[in-house]
Amino acid sequence: MVMSKVLTISGQKGGSGKSVTAVNLAVSFALYGKKTLLVDCDPQGSVTEWSGIKALGYPFDLSSVLNGKATIIKAIVKTEFNSLDILPAGFDLFHVALKLAGTVSNEKILRLFLEDVEPDYDYIIIDAPSSYGFLSVAAMTAADWLIIAMCTQQNCLEDFHCLLKLIKYVRATHETPLKIASILFNRCKTKDEIDRFLEDQNLAEIKDLVSQNFIPEDGAVKKSIDKKTPLALYDVKSPASSAYLDFAKEMVLVFK
Repeated sequence: MVMSKVLTISGQKGGSGKSVTAVNLAVSFALYGKKTLLVDCDPQGSVTEWSGIKALGYPFDLSSVLNGKATIIKAIVKTEFNSLDILPAGFDLFHVALKLAGTVSNEKILRLFLEDVEPDYDYIIIDAPSSYGFLSVAAMTAADWLIIAMCTQQNCLEDFHCLLKLIKYVRATHETPLKIASILFNRCKTKDEIDRFLEDQNLAEIKDLVSQNFIPEDGAVKKSIDKKTPLALYDVKSPASSAYLDFAKEMVLVFK
């Protein structure tokens, strides 16, 4: 039985492009015909909002699954893309997380639920909150691979080292083979800008982890967010949309 590749998208600061990356990478996989599940693990629900499913309505979400009110299969919602489903979230997830936090074994709860649907998907993409709380740990524990969203407008040395400590904690505590698949830079103009940023931040040693692709600064991204729709539905020919498709193709080769 072929199991899906489970990827968590992480960015330890707001504005790093984490949720935008989660939505548009999932859509890009779907456009390549890869059966994909997008999991919103953030009480802010940005991924849920930007995927456009609110207009369709849904009776259950991730909080319903975690508190035992619905099975994960019942909570999964179809999207406008044939190959893309979503497990939505809202602020109720915050209250459920408060109840589950504090017990280390609960950090594996999302991974256990996802095991029920892994055979149905090629990729499962989890949007983790920008924090070091229970939901972030649960999102990382559920994954085998981590994609880190960064942007050159933010200082990130301390955040990156904290993230490495969190990865080490997850590996040791839950015996999961969590690995960094790629670091994706958002809102960039050139590769040279990224190289200079890594030098300035004393992060030159992670250069090999940085994707060959980057998401350029593109007004279409903000407009698609304002319209609460994935970039591919707003303007599939925009530079950023093309970059997400190229990054998805890169990841397909990584996981082949």
